[in-house]
Amino acid sequence: MSISKAAKSGLALALVGSLALTACGSDSGDGDDGGKVTLRFTWWGADERSQRYEEAIALFEEANPDIDVQTGFAEFQDYWTQRSTDATSGELPDVMQMDLSRLLEYTNAGLLYDMNEFVDNQLDTSQINEELLASGEIEEQLLGIPTGTNTWALFYNPDLLAELGIEPPEWDYTWEEYHAFITEISEAGAGSDPQVYGATDYTMTWWVFLNWLVQQGIEPFAENGEKNFTEDDLREFLSTTDGLREDGVTFPIERLDQLDPLGGFNSGEAAVEFHWDNFIHSYANDLGNDNIQLMPMPSGPDGEKHMFFKPSMQLSMGANTEHPEEAAQLIDFLINDPEAGQIIGTDLGVPASQGRLDALEVEEGSLEQRAIEYEQRVEDEGYMTETVPLHPEGFGAVETEYVEVLGDEFSYGQISVDDFVERWFSEAENLLVVE
Repeated sequence: MSISKAAKSGLALALVGSLALTACGSDSGDGDDGGKVTLRFTWWGADERSQRYEEAIALFEEANPDIDVQTGFAEFQDYWTQRSTDATSGELPDVMQMDLSRLLEYTNAGLLYDMNEFVDNQLDTSQINEELLASGEIEEQLLGIPTGTNTWALFYNPDLLAELGIEPPEWDYTWEEYHAFITEISEAGAGSDPQVYGATDYTMTWWVFLNWLVQQGIEPFAENGEKNFTEDDLREFLSTTDGLREDGVTFPIERLDQLDPLGGFNSGEAAVEFHWDNFIHSYANDLGNDNIQLMPMPSGPDGEKHMFFKPSMQLSMGANTEHPEEAAQLIDFLINDPEAGQIIGTDLGVPASQGRLDALEVEEGSLEQRAIEYEQRVEDEGYMTETVPLHPEGFGAVETEYVEVLGDEFSYGQISVDDFVERWFSEAENLLVVE
C-alpha cells in the first residue's frame, strides 16, 4: 500500500493514541462510585440535538441505575479536533458519534472496539437493514451502528417566499431552473431589511460537489482510494456559480461571519439551502418556525437526480473503553428503545431500526412526519438510484480542506477557481491514503 507522507503522520499520531490505550486506559472508570459504572458519551450537533440526547440518556440512567453517563458535544469540526486529542492520549469516549467519513481512518489506527461480541446479547441489530448495517463493518469487524438514514434536500422557507411573492419550483427542476429561482429571490429581497438572498453558494459544499459528480456519471473515488475525477471536473463545478457570485445572488461571506454560528438560511436571511434532510429539526429550532419544507436535488444533464441514502451518523465505541458491555447497552438503547426513539425523533436521521421506526408516533404535519415522508417520496418517485460514494481513508481531511480552508479563502475572493483547484489537488495527494 502506498501512503502519503502526511497520511503516514496522521496514522502515526493515531497509533500513538492506540498504543497509549494500555498505558492510560479510559478515564471512564475514574468516576466509579460503589460499583457504579461511568460512561463518557460525546456527539456533534446543535442545542436541539443535545436536548434530545440528554432527555433520552436520563431514561437510560433511570432504567440502568448502576450506570452514569457523562455527556459532551461540539460543532462538527471542533468535535473531530477533540477526538484527535483524545486518541493521542488513549482517552476516546466509551461511546461516540461516528461519521462514515472518519470510520476507516479510526479503524485502521486501531481506535475502535469491535462490537460483534455483543450482537444478539447487549446489542440487537436485527431490526437494521443489512446494507445499512454493513456501512459500519470493515474486515468483518462491526465498528459503527447506524442511527438512521438521510439524503440531500433543498430546504425552503415558505413564509419567506410568500413575503417575496415567489413560488418554489416543481420537484423535477434543473440546475439552470434552480439558478433562476434563487436569482429571483435575491432580486425580490434586495429591498428587505435585512436583505434577503436566494441561498449560500452551493459550490462551497463538499457533498453537493460529490452529488454533482455522480450526476455526470463519475463515481468520485475508487475502492483503492484513487480519485476518479479530474482538475477540470472540479474547475467546471466551481465555475457553475460564477455569474451568481458576480451578480450578488449568493449569500455574502462577510454577512455569514457576522451571523456565525447561524447561517444564511437558519437566520431567516436566505430562502433556501441544501443540506441533509435530518437538519430540519435544527433549522426549525433556530428559526423558531416549523414551517420548513423539503424538496429533492436538481436534476442532472440526463434528467435524473441520481440521489442516494447515507447513514446519517453512527455510534461507535472507543477501543480503550473499560466498560464495553455497558457501552453496548447504551448504544442499543439509543438505537432501539421506542421511548428514546420518540424523544430523538428523526434528528439523527429516519430511524435505522425498523422496530423503532414502526413505534414512532408522529403528529400530523410534524417535522418528523415531514422527514419520513420526504425520504419515502424520493424513493417512491425513483430518485434514489445510487449508492453513497465510497469514503477512502482521508475523506474527512480532504472535505475539511475543501470547506474550511480553501472555501473560506475562495469566498473572500482571495484565491481564484484555478488556485482552489490546484491547491486542493495538491493537498489531496498528501491527505488521501491510496492502496
